[in-house]
Parts: sequence; C-alpha cells; structure tokens
Amino acid sequence: MSWPRARGRARSAWSALARTGRFALWYVREVVGENDYERYVSHLRRHHPQTRPVPRAVFERDKTQRLESRPNSRCC
Repeated sequence: MSWPRARGRARSAWSALARTGRFALWYVREVVGENDYERYVSHLRRHHPQTRPVPRAVFERDKTQRLESRPNSRCC
C-alpha cells in the first residue's frame, strides 16, 4: 500500500470516529434533556422574537417542578 493511500484511510477512520463521537454526545444530551433549553431559546427567537427567554437556572427549576408534579408521567 502506498503512503498517500494509507494516510487517506487513516484520515477517513478519524473522521468516522469523530462523527460517531459527535453522535454519541448528541444522543446522551437528548436523553438527559440537556438540549431542552437550547430548543426553548431557538423557539422563542423564531416565533416570539420580542420575548426574552428566562435564565437557564429558572428554566431548569420550572422543568423539574413540572416533572415532579406528575410523578406517573415518567418511567423512573
């Protein structure tokens, strides 16, 4: 195998590994709910541009209170 071809394959392998890592990080953030605030802010910017989003701490507190007020609506 020639040197340039081997370098191309190594670069391709690193690229695939990086894509897999990004996907795994995205998946974990979705499962844990880490992306909820970013989704909320982008929704406000698109549909309600005049409204200021609440701070992240307030958003997380309200989200926790909503979940705890309906204990049967979650799996664990």
